[in-house]
Amino acid sequence: MESQPQFVPANDLEALLLQAQLGRVPASEFLDALLSSQVVVLLDKDPGPSGVWDNSASPLVLSNSSGSPVLAMFTAAERSTPWHKQLPRFEFGLLVQFQWLLRGIASNVGIVINPGHPVGLELAPEAVVDLRARLQAASVAT
Repeated sequence: MESQPQFVPANDLEALLLQAQLGRVPASEFLDALLSSQVVVLLDKDPGPSGVWDNSASPLVLSNSSGSPVLAMFTAAERSTPWHKQLPRFEFGLLVQFQWLLRGIASNVGIVINPGHPVGLELAPEAVVDLRARLQAASVAT
């Protein structure tokens, strides 16, 4: 049997995700970092040289094990490569602020970070709503 290659974090966010997954830092510390980070989403339409996501483009939304929709996002562009191959319709990657994405996610949609990868995370729709409230509370406090 072939073993998984060792995970080498591509950026600070990935390093923190790995530490949280290993129980070395609280998950809340990763979520705080996520709120101020950029993530990669896959789109079915080229955002063009300006990198602007217009409303005619659809992001990659998967179904989790219970059949609920989850917006797929990646902590680094190279984590999305298998999905380009598996779902060629979503060949365009776009680096965006996580906060911006969070504001636009419907209340019944969850998030999956690095889907199919051993270093990842899934947030249920309720957790996404809580994270949005956390973001709003932080912006009110500043």
